[in-house]
Amino acid sequence: MINENKIGLEIARITKKDAELVMEWRNDPETLRMSIHTQPKLWNSFYKEYANKYFILTDLPPLFILVEGKRAGFLYFTPAAHPENLQDHHCAEISINISPEYRGEGLGTIVLKVANDWVKAQGYDDIVAIVKQENKASLKTFSAAGYERLADTIKFVEDLNINVPVCQFLARLTPIKKEKVFIIAEAGSNWRVGTLEKDMEMSKKLIDIAVQAGADAIKFQVFKPETIYVSNAGKSGYLSKAGIEKQMKEIFTDLAMPYEMIPVLAAYSQKAGIEFMATAFSKDDFHAIDPYVKRHKIASYEIGHIRLIELAARSGKPTMMSTGAATEEEIAWAVNTFKKNGGKELTLLQCTAKYPAPAEGMNLRVIPWLKKRFKCDVGLSDHSQAPATAPVVAIALGAKVIEKHFTFDQSFPGPDHAFALDPEQLKEMVAGIRNGELMLGSHVKQVHSSEQELRLFARRGIQALRDLKKGDTLQEGVNIDILRPGQQPLGIHPKFIEEIEGKKVTHPIAMGHGLQKGDWE
Repeated sequence: MINENKIGLEIARITKKDAELVMEWRNDPETLRMSIHTQPKLWNSFYKEYANKYFILTDLPPLFILVEGKRAGFLYFTPAAHPENLQDHHCAEISINISPEYRGEGLGTIVLKVANDWVKAQGYDDIVAIVKQENKASLKTFSAAGYERLADTIKFVEDLNINVPVCQFLARLTPIKKEKVFIIAEAGSNWRVGTLEKDMEMSKKLIDIAVQAGADAIKFQVFKPETIYVSNAGKSGYLSKAGIEKQMKEIFTDLAMPYEMIPVLAAYSQKAGIEFMATAFSKDDFHAIDPYVKRHKIASYEIGHIRLIELAARSGKPTMMSTGAATEEEIAWAVNTFKKNGGKELTLLQCTAKYPAPAEGMNLRVIPWLKKRFKCDVGLSDHSQAPATAPVVAIALGAKVIEKHFTFDQSFPGPDHAFALDPEQLKEMVAGIRNGELMLGSHVKQVHSSEQELRLFARRGIQALRDLKKGDTLQEGVNIDILRPGQQPLGIHPKFIEEIEGKKVTHPIAMGHGLQKGDWE
């Protein structure tokens, strides 16, 4: 058996030398017999296939398998739909070809295990493998490498027009995720309208509005004025422009939520069927809300609050962290601090700390960068005024969480009402996100079931222009042509038109019928 320490991987190149070696292994008689495509590869067509198909995934280039520095096999990856229809799981199909001289030594099993870590590091969630049912050696190899055998199925090979019995295998690289985007209706401080009785009434109204809109969670902000700003912080420029001339201490004193409201609102949320959340801004705030929440949220300006990050991490609960007005270095410090203190499940939210946030300042393209850079889930805390534009774009870029401020009435006094969504806009946003999720589909281009009818009716094939008799000579534009079949059987792909030109028909073919393999000599 081969020692795992002697195994290496080398990225293949689009060169004649590399392609020739792969074709030599691919044309080995045993490899051909166990392949779905059993015909030997010819150089001109294979080099095109090698350059185009084998390198189609730029983040998963093909790899040579090395044993003590010598090339001993080949791996390549192609896009794949998830066999279990987990549409948010990024999946690739793996193919492996071992050089004849290294077969039977367990090399394939070792390499597949090594490849799992590499593929996961490139941002993929799962790997699928399709193996011919009679290929007993490969079935054993994938099973030994820890791949899960799924239901056997039939693979239709379109260019050959044949069905091949195959086995599906799946390597699960990441846990199954919650597929639905998590939508947080951010009430913030918009519950504050007057007396404690009126505040409680408004808070419950906001919870009801979030439920009616279809949000997953309702979130409030919990703080004490003495733990936010220094006592002589003065006035805020952006609030002054909005007509709010109060000192920051006065504003936060007015908007501070009494701790005794928390259990009441949590219980009301639970009864209403929505998750209760609250953002803490100090250690005391955190301890007040922790018993009542399933997850924690750290606001943008608290990304440097080491005590809050420590508490969130040590709670063992999933944590979301907004990144508004933060640099890469500051985010990295916060993420590392969270992990060092035992934090496991972290979601970073892209955020533009401006109220309202201008369209040109949203920087939504940073969402996939955050995911790749910090190896965690990502989302958007949205302060823009358009109800659904930024959220829908964000989920298309990979956001798993959307947070948006809302209010009962945008004309109410207070810092957060003017840029918040009204109840109808909140409904519009949730509906836009849910429709956007449906439209995202999978990570691979494929023919959807809704397209099948017109695919067979309107896609072009090689069709008979008139009744053909046995022995007729096939001629493009005379008795065959590239046409849409309508209700007639679809013919083979038009790429074969030159190959069959001048060939003799082997049996009668009715007008309109599509030509199939075996219809010519």
